[in-house]
Amino acid sequence: MKDKLIKYIPLIIALIILYFLIYPNYQKLIEIYKSSSKKYLFLSFLSSFVSYTFMSLSLYEMLKIFGWKVDFLKTFYITLISTTVNYFFSSGGASGFALRMHLLHKRKVPVSVSLTTSIVLTAFIYLILGLIVMQSFILYFIEIKKINKTMIEGFIGSTLIFLVPFVMSLVLYNHRFRNRWAIRIFYFINNTLYQITKYHIPREDFRDFKNKLNTGIAVLHTKKYELPKVLMYVLLDWIFNIMVLYFAFLAVGVRLSISDAVIGFSFGILITVLPILPSGLGIMEFVLANFYSNLGISIETAIFASLVMRFFYYILPSLFSLMIFYGVKIVDEDIDRGGRNGY
Repeated sequence: MKDKLIKYIPLIIALIILYFLIYPNYQKLIEIYKSSSKKYLFLSFLSSFVSYTFMSLSLYEMLKIFGWKVDFLKTFYITLISTTVNYFFSSGGASGFALRMHLLHKRKVPVSVSLTTSIVLTAFIYLILGLIVMQSFILYFIEIKKINKTMIEGFIGSTLIFLVPFVMSLVLYNHRFRNRWAIRIFYFINNTLYQITKYHIPREDFRDFKNKLNTGIAVLHTKKYELPKVLMYVLLDWIFNIMVLYFAFLAVGVRLSISDAVIGFSFGILITVLPILPSGLGIMEFVLANFYSNLGISIETAIFASLVMRFFYYILPSLFSLMIFYGVKIVDEDIDRGGRNGY
């Protein structure tokens, strides 16, 4: 019972932050919504949908590289569900990584393909994000022309983000490192899967797991020149993610410069990828509101725009994916919950 309560502490903290952020400004936020441009709110929502579409296309294209043509609609709901899991579990993307691999395997995609696909996509996602964050803090430095605490924190944060694709690249291209870390990867996926689905790979299957990992990476090495298309889809995913925030501000009559949009987005998104609170709930809104209020935008307007981004990019897709979740059996009825899984 105590362990279950501890798991809810981050969510409770996030809700408290949101309460003190929204409640004092509630009436003003209602007024801002009533006077907001519904056209730009729709474009903000549409940008979110396009972002998830490109996210799904990156998965779809990766599977094609391995010779597996999974229906695009299936890749879309796998992407949506695995991404949503990251919003509820503060794991820095680990939960979505493991669940995406699991759902692909349930679509009869071999473990060697689903695992390698998840590794490559995770590396690309964090590589592009790291570049966006690093570029934004360089732009921020050019604007303020001095190094302050925020600059230092930003560079530390972007460095930590770059560690993810660096480690993933070692897994993909360094055989000695991969063999040394294979058991850790195995337990990481196993433990994460079990927390979400009560489903795990038997420990005695580790040797088979490692062989399949090596097989998938060997196939990837022969088709590495087909990866730029996947990388482009990941980049477009992040661009339209930023556009969700950009149109949210346009909806309330604030036209941000591209640099201000990217810098503010980077401040907020840096919080969401660090495993502190679920998707940085509460903290992201606070950081965005504080950053844009320092640019002369009213605090209520900045809060409203951050809440629009939260709703369109996080809450609405999560609600939709929950409906899909109940239409897709995460654990087959014939799986022995004692441990056997057919991997």
